[in-house]
Amino acid sequence: MTSDRSPLIGITTRRLSASALPYYPVTMHGLTLDYVVSDYARGVAGAGGTPVLIPSEAPVETLLQCLDGLVLTGGEDVTPSLYGAVEGPHATVHDRQRDEFELAIISAALARQIPILAICRGIQILNVALGGTLVPHLEEVDGFTHAMTDMAPSVRRHGVKFESDSELARVMGIDKEAPAKLSVNSFHHQAILEAGPPLRVVAWADDGTIEGVEIPNRAVIGVQWHPEMHEGVDPVFAWLCSAARNNPVRIKKENSDARIT
Repeated sequence: MTSDRSPLIGITTRRLSASALPYYPVTMHGLTLDYVVSDYARGVAGAGGTPVLIPSEAPVETLLQCLDGLVLTGGEDVTPSLYGAVEGPHATVHDRQRDEFELAIISAALARQIPILAICRGIQILNVALGGTLVPHLEEVDGFTHAMTDMAPSVRRHGVKFESDSELARVMGIDKEAPAKLSVNSFHHQAILEAGPPLRVVAWADDGTIEGVEIPNRAVIGVQWHPEMHEGVDPVFAWLCSAARNNPVRIKKENSDARIT
């Protein structure tokens, strides 16, 4: 029996200094803001979920007693020392507090079998949480770069090929009998190098860059592109909200709560 309640989907956030916003008065430049691109919340809401923004100060165990699903969002580089690397010349800023919070919430969400959708930086921190490593910087090859361009965020810049028997291929509508490539956008300069177990690599760009992972028989999917920026509600958000709504752990808990009341 599924629940009628809209699943609560947690969305991780990032930090920004108020001084970066020109409309904030100088007296407030010492403040920091928690923010996230609103497309994530629109993707969740469009797929039938209730988006909940999560600051890094949220107590993980208390939070996960309420959440039904989790979106790990994009942002700055993961701190290199967390996967045994050193900072290179192309490194962006790091937020160690965010890194440590997300490592903790990933571990707890996996333990509680809460569905996870990891996007861009999200797929990278998920991989690091499971013992994997990252490519420090993807160089431009034959005029193509995975990093940001002057194109609109919704422009699908390169193809991705999928393992035809993967859950991600099924979610994206790939026909097992006639595997095809899909085109996606691209806004990253790092990627997975070695996948941490139990992640299975299931999608690649034409240059071999890892673009999709999943945990077999678990509701965990990671994509390197930004599905929230594609036109309409991307299938991965529908997958996440469906997995959250139909999660046996959630249903068991709600049935137990109903008997108590």
